[in-house]
Amino acid sequence: MRQDIPRVSTPALAEPVPLDTPRFADLGKDNLLHPVLVKTITENMKFDHMMPVQAATLHDLLEKRIDILAQAKTGTGKTIAFLLPAIQTMLNKNRGTKSGISLLVISPTRELAMQIAKEASMLLQNLPQFKVSFAIGGTNKEREERAILSKEGCDILIATPGRLYDHLSNERVRNAFRNLDTLVLDEADRLLDMGFMAALKDIIKCLPDKEATQRQGMLFSATIAPHVKKFAHLVLNKQYKFTSTIPKGEANNHERVPQLLVTVPSFHNVAPALVSAIRSEMMLVGKEKFKAIVFAPTACLADWYQHILASLGDLPEVLVLHSKLSQGKRTSTTDAFRKSTSSILVATDVVARGMDFPNVSNVFQTGLPADKESYIHRLGRTARAGKEGRAFFVVTESEAFFPKFTLREINFQLSDADYTTCVQEVEEAAVSFENKAKVYQAWLGYYKNYLKPMRWDVEKLVEEGNQFAFKALISGEVPGIPKSTIGKMGLRGVRGLKVIANLEKPVRGGGGGRGGSNNRGGGEGRSAGNGGQGAPKSTPRESVGGEQSRRGGRKRGAGGGKRGGFRGEQRGPAGPPGALNGPGRDSERLGGW
Repeated sequence: MRQDIPRVSTPALAEPVPLDTPRFADLGKDNLLHPVLVKTITENMKFDHMMPVQAATLHDLLEKRIDILAQAKTGTGKTIAFLLPAIQTMLNKNRGTKSGISLLVISPTRELAMQIAKEASMLLQNLPQFKVSFAIGGTNKEREERAILSKEGCDILIATPGRLYDHLSNERVRNAFRNLDTLVLDEADRLLDMGFMAALKDIIKCLPDKEATQRQGMLFSATIAPHVKKFAHLVLNKQYKFTSTIPKGEANNHERVPQLLVTVPSFHNVAPALVSAIRSEMMLVGKEKFKAIVFAPTACLADWYQHILASLGDLPEVLVLHSKLSQGKRTSTTDAFRKSTSSILVATDVVARGMDFPNVSNVFQTGLPADKESYIHRLGRTARAGKEGRAFFVVTESEAFFPKFTLREINFQLSDADYTTCVQEVEEAAVSFENKAKVYQAWLGYYKNYLKPMRWDVEKLVEEGNQFAFKALISGEVPGIPKSTIGKMGLRGVRGLKVIANLEKPVRGGGGGRGGSNNRGGGEGRSAGNGGQGAPKSTPRESVGGEQSRRGGRKRGAGGGKRGGFRGEQRGPAGPPGALNGPGRDSERLGGW
């Protein structure tokens, strides 16, 4: 089964291709790269000279098959740097369809995984015998499994850690890695920062022994922190090579991009200050060239800011992107913003790393980033490929500790953005927003992580949250939170909260009995499920359950079917023991409410 690669546009390189580096054709002359690959990359993909990271790594990776830890920024051509050696290995070994997976690439996000899969497909356009598949959250797991185990073979698998670990609970999928030739961890620093360390260790344990298979390992990372080097020893052999393509003394974005700091009295002032800053920057840049990313702390807050900005009427198109959207919506939004010349994208940290958008003129950050690195990575979405850019950081007085202490090395310019000029129109836009309770709950959940640095207790948190609900969300009353949710948030008994009854949990219908052959009915389900109907003689092993649906009676209503339905929703299976949940499973690190 061939798995269709999503139609995502391949991002442009963030840096211009130099003209003083080796040519890809040279690799063919040295018999290091197959002529078909040379033709594909030079004639079809129109690449002549290598990018610095390619020039620094390809010769060693191809000729010596060494393990490597490479430091390279996003958008510098590192994807081709690890795909070419892996595909060349597949050609050298003359792998057949029954050989299993040759290359496994682990990516921190779905969007980056799909970009890599797209680029791999482009490199294989003249090698149709090799197949690319992906395993990412938010897509059909069974369809992914069929592609991995297909008779046509799966030679390259691009995966996010959570979904990959889910698949590895299947012995047949684990067996598909028996002849694994190459393991790549892309954006290794981000994988670890997102909390995937434990999952990655478990994944590696499921793979065949590195020494026995002589597997080649590659780690690519924008930053080389101590925990990245420590993890490298678990993935790479002891003789691995470290190379960095970031020149010493090169100014990073946070050293050259003008950064303006806006400090407002309270949280209900943030949205008006953001609107004021956006309008002033749009006048400076020009509306036709104004392309901005607005970072929000949580998915719910991103939805709220998108609603506010889109309601104003004088701004370019306003899009929203976060992990709670469907995969199809995330893909279409990513492509739309990448192709646009003037628009605003409100997003969470799902786009802070690994995603390249051309010509972003401005970055606006609201709320506290997880740490200094997160702030810098967000900032890095602008001023790419030699372009200019500007950045705004909007904080409240309660959050002022972050720029003052955590970002003390940043040379902020104090902005005089007037948050009072557009209060009325922001409030009018907020009135029509429907999911106020979710935003309120997300706000409490997020800022509970910062009680100590903000010098708050839980009573102060709820007090400020209620003021945010009244003055920012324009809620006529304190939004209610289910009793069980309050307990999970660690806020049980705190004054000021409005406790409501727990929402009724979905009741799982009993599994319908297995249909017998020759019209022998199946046994009765355990609870609400109906027994399976007897199958017709032409399909003696078929089992049809419930009233109308094989998965659940009454079209996914209560009970029935092979496995019993759910009331009004279809719940995914529980992950295997040790699987990560919540932040760190293809979601934002914080504010996961």
